[in-house]
Amino acid sequence: DVERSRGLGDVYKRQVNMHWTQKRRAYIRISEALKECSKSKNGTELDEPAYVAAIVKEFSCKFEGILRNEFPDENFRVGGCFIHQKPLAEFCDRLLSKKSPEIGDLLIVYKRIRNSGITYNALLLQAKRLKIGDIYEHKIGQNEQHQLLLYTKWPKFIYRRAGDRLNGRERSIIPKTITSGAQYLLIDENGTSCHPYWDTMFWCAMPADVLVASKSFALQLLDFIEFQTGRSFVKDVPKDSWSQMIWDLLEVSFSSVFNKRKNGYANASRSSDGISEFIRMSKDMLDIVALDGESGISILCIQSKENEEIDLPPQNV
Repeated sequence: DVERSRGLGDVYKRQVNMHWTQKRRAYIRISEALKECSKSKNGTELDEPAYVAAIVKEFSCKFEGILRNEFPDENFRVGGCFIHQKPLAEFCDRLLSKKSPEIGDLLIVYKRIRNSGITYNALLLQAKRLKIGDIYEHKIGQNEQHQLLLYTKWPKFIYRRAGDRLNGRERSIIPKTITSGAQYLLIDENGTSCHPYWDTMFWCAMPADVLVASKSFALQLLDFIEFQTGRSFVKDVPKDSWSQMIWDLLEVSFSSVFNKRKNGYANASRSSDGISEFIRMSKDMLDIVALDGESGISILCIQSKENEEIDLPPQNV
């Protein structure tokens, strides 16, 4: 399958080089940062949007600091933005389901810059806050089957509530099966779940009738920047179907952010993919209420570039 092989890519050539001790330290610090950012500020219970907002608004800055500190050979930058109005996927075959699922609650994107070129990775997450005991084994209810259908079968769909440019556009994602590019983000409403090495409240699960918390979100993020999870995408034209959808979501979200700053997305450099500009602007534009005709998905963008070695003059001895 051409698109499938293209989506997986050559991960060994792309990954950030992590020693296991570095990865373990980073994992612990990321888990702590997620836990700290997700505490209720006024004693009220957080819902799924509030947790997603905490990840993109508060955690993003801490995450950048952790990556820079633990992996000094890479120049990491991280930015995020919470957007309230999420795009929907309306199935072209309405016999499959008359309900239109959200395409996702959170899109995580990684841009890796090298002299040899730029590679991209993406991970779509649908957030679910679960009760104590359900975090390890949650059966998808009848009222949630339309979301599961999207992530497991990827029926042909058209965009709804996706802004003037995308509304009504048709997309058909290949392969029509489960991939690591679209998963569930499980949130333990108890605050923490028992883990062999660390307490964590955020887990990831592959789409299935019964969701199983198989990997902590902290570890997922590290695997993601190693291209060991997620699904890579390309900027080339013509784009494969997965890449086209990811750029659709990025562009409509970037438009909401840039328009909020009175600096339209169309004004960005023609050669730019918008990611660097978004990270820069997102530092002070963290919460976007989509205007009429606008929409978007909450985004966490990660960018890295190898730090260049500096040739120092010889020391006098």
